[in-house]
Amino acid sequence: MDKLTAPDNMNRMNDPDGSALVRGLCGDTMEMYLVIDNGRVERASFHTDGCASSIACGSAAARLAGGRTLEEALRLSPADVIDVVGDLPIASAHCAILAIMTLHKSLADYLLRFEQG
Repeated sequence: MDKLTAPDNMNRMNDPDGSALVRGLCGDTMEMYLVIDNGRVERASFHTDGCASSIACGSAAARLAGGRTLEEALRLSPADVIDVVGDLPIASAHCAILAIMTLHKSLADYLLRFEQG
């Protein structure tokens, strides 16, 4: 990935339905933003201050979540992210964990705010 080119889904949202910020064990932070309609993730984006692997994993997690029901998105795992990223160094597997943790926390934020009223 070109260091100067960010993925098109690497951006913050002003008024998401669900969002979360998580700091990984490596010190990188990741944010995830979701727009949810009729129980389905309509749009997902992310932001990270991390390395190229964090960017790749955040982008993959956001893309994987798009179009899925909340239940399907909650079943996504770090292995799913690694499969999408492809050539992820083993030392960067924690980036996939960070991306999924952030996605799941943003889904939990949505559920707390909108589903439980």
